[in-house]
Amino acid sequence: MYEVIFTRRAAKQVKALPPAHRRKLKEIILRLSENPFSYPYKKIRGEEHTYRIRVGQFRILYEVDDRELKVIIFKIERRERAYK
Repeated sequence: MYEVIFTRRAAKQVKALPPAHRRKLKEIILRLSENPFSYPYKKIRGEEHTYRIRVGQFRILYEVDDRELKVIIFKIERRERAYK
């Protein structure tokens, strides 16, 4: 199993999410810990190990470290702000 880690910024962004999105995020995190590529994801162009998952208007951006079995969630933002 993979260890899911939130950066400080991402943890703060989770607290600002509406409750329905937080519940969905919890479900996604459980699936990411089992397999970071099991949920519909897209690779971020120009980055080697960075991916995104769409949750309604929000995007979850994360990196995968296969050697240490870690998923690092570094950003959770609305679509229009996620890639800046």
